Amino acid sequence: MFGPDSGKGSWDGLNFMYDAVRVGKEPRRQQRLELFLEFFRKQGCRMVEMTCEEHDRQAASTQFVTHTVGRMLGAMGLSSTDIDTRGYEALLKLVDNTAHDSFDLYYGLFLYNTNATEELERLEKAFDVVKKQLFGRLHDIARKQLFPSAPPTALPSSTAAASGSSSSSSSSSSSRSDRGSASSGGLPVPAVPGAPSASVTLVSNNGLKQGLKQEGAVAAGGATEAAAKQ
Repeated sequence: MFGPDSGKGSWDGLNFMYDAVRVGKEPRRQQRLELFLEFFRKQGCRMVEMTCEEHDRQAASTQFVTHTVGRMLGAMGLSSTDIDTRGYEALLKLVDNTAHDSFDLYYGLFLYNTNATEELERLEKAFDVVKKQLFGRLHDIARKQLFPSAPPTALPSSTAAASGSSSSSSSSSSSRSDRGSASSGGLPVPAVPGAPSASVTLVSNNGLKQGLKQEGAVAAGGATEAAAKQ
């Protein structure tokens, strides 16, 4: 049945659920039932016959959820603004309707309805789903900004061939070294004791050019020294 705040002005159009039990088949009892129901019909109530179990199930998903959401919004301290939308006004009206009902009424909906606990769990799960959707999309946006997918730049065939031959030459030269060192930009890296005798070559284009110039300078210096001795 409707609450005092909902029916304070009129009962017209408000739902009145009933379950006719232990009435009996005697005409006197049937007449007494009809007189009782007729009173609410004349007040404009919408008469709905259903079992008590079905009423509790439907009430848990309508009345209890409505009161729960209204009290949650009321605890947030929502108030009217200068730019209220229709939806926001509906929320404020919900808060106002549920706030006028006593907490004992709300607690009764929870305590005496076995389906109320299930509805609370469903509310919590639904809230978690919405949060995951929001933060999941935010994570995707942040990931795209931090790690943009850029296609790899293709090198010309001549440059790629030169880099490949230079890398192979440097790698084979380093593998013949007694120290088993790795060179990076022309600087030797000492080998770790006990580690496998393997070498890694990390030579950039600038390092390769600088190495070639140094080798040319050493060769020229050697030729000049030989000519002076002669």
